[in-house]
Amino acid sequence: MPQSKRTRNLGIGILLLLVLVGIAAQWFFSKKVTSLLNSKRVQAYQLRYDELNTNVFLGNIRLRQVVASSPDQHIAVEAESVTLSGLHYWTLLQQGNISLSELHISSPSVTYQPKEKDTSSTSQNNTSAQTITIERLTIEKGSFAMKDTSAQRSASLEDINIAVNDLIYPKKSNNPSLPFDCGSYELTGSDGFYDLSPLETITFERIQLNPTQGKLQQFTLRTKYGKKALSQKLAKEHDHYNLGVKNIVLTNSDVGISKDLPYFHLGTLQLEQPVFDVYRDKLLPDDTSHKKLYNQALRNLPLALQVDSVRISDGTITYEERVKRDIEPESLLFTQLDATVQNLHSWGEGEVTAHINAKLMDNGPFRLDWSFDPRNKANTFLVKGELSQFQSASINPFLKSNLSAEVQGTVQQLYFTISGNELESQGDMKMKYDDFEFTVLKKNGLGVNKLLTAVVNIFTKDGHKTDEDGFRHGSFKVERKQDKSFFNYLWLNLQEGLVDTMTGRGTKRD
Repeated sequence: MPQSKRTRNLGIGILLLLVLVGIAAQWFFSKKVTSLLNSKRVQAYQLRYDELNTNVFLGNIRLRQVVASSPDQHIAVEAESVTLSGLHYWTLLQQGNISLSELHISSPSVTYQPKEKDTSSTSQNNTSAQTITIERLTIEKGSFAMKDTSAQRSASLEDINIAVNDLIYPKKSNNPSLPFDCGSYELTGSDGFYDLSPLETITFERIQLNPTQGKLQQFTLRTKYGKKALSQKLAKEHDHYNLGVKNIVLTNSDVGISKDLPYFHLGTLQLEQPVFDVYRDKLLPDDTSHKKLYNQALRNLPLALQVDSVRISDGTITYEERVKRDIEPESLLFTQLDATVQNLHSWGEGEVTAHINAKLMDNGPFRLDWSFDPRNKANTFLVKGELSQFQSASINPFLKSNLSAEVQGTVQQLYFTISGNELESQGDMKMKYDDFEFTVLKKNGLGVNKLLTAVVNIFTKDGHKTDEDGFRHGSFKVERKQDKSFFNYLWLNLQEGLVDTMTGRGTKRD
């Protein structure tokens, strides 16, 4: 037989052998995959699928129309397809570990029903000897829904897209937020919803998250019910909230456990154009529980919180109180609010400082500087503030509905300092004003109480007893009502300061 013919036949034979080996390998690989999917360990998750495709040469496995659930039935998953690509055989054969180039999940729908906490059981570390490594995990067009029937709470997120690089399970790090270690990641989603409490919900239009930055767009925190409906459901006071924020941006977040204690660190938290409406129905019974000052509230957090900087830009705050059944409440308004909070922490070092600038009733520039140390168990604090060029008539709707009073005149400049603790506070104030005149209304708000109006204006109208710069001075002491908030405490100090400044000696006390 000629040499060329012999060589050709040998080549054909080798090719046929390779084809047979390939067919056998493909058959063996498919059988192994099918056997694995039918194993007791996998079937504990009640895995079902309509179609299985494998490619032994590329190390690919694809399942279509996948349905699975956790053994305890608290997690259910449906997916259009699940594709594993680039299975590394050598790693599997030599070490028994699974290593993939990519895992892609298309259109998964995840439903989660929290289970009741078992306080009798103790947590156990994952002791699995097998390591799963995925160079790239991608999830496309997913959705998530939580249904907590026992607490009647829920959460959801739509259009979820996730890309994770260098995923390793089980994890070796102490990050409690993820059950695995990973490198870079990117998550996006839309139409987020969360039941924050039986009375409030959180929503947002879109979320973006990666290792260095997170962003929530069109964020809202709202009371579930209208003002009247909420009052009908309450046995005691609880504020009605409506908070909307155009964008919330977080940078340089770090979550983990150190010395068996969780921590959450954040570089910056930025709130863009927040609008916060608060309504309180004072006709309801008071909530007489002890209200913690912010020192104690931060100190008692069950985690080490550290936020280097909080920035608020172009905010608006409105506050309403219903104090009389037959009078509609009016708003106390702060606009153009810009604020910076530095070193916000629970167990860290140094003072928390806040610097706030706004316009009171959209006309008088207002500044507030506030500092306190969460570690100070006396809960001491220091507040300094300033108000200038305030046209007092702008606050009349609020005064009329809340205090049955009206006022005319201009506050040219007002300065105050308040220092206090858990039990009491003291401070001083100085004020320069023009042509102040109070009108005290009758209880029904439809007429003027001429006697009280005349008495009050004896002390306030002409701004007498001023210093050489035209300021009247006052000082005050206040005992804290511990069943009221810090802002009620602050208001009591300002109220006492205004009364003493306008009706007292007027001169600075040595």
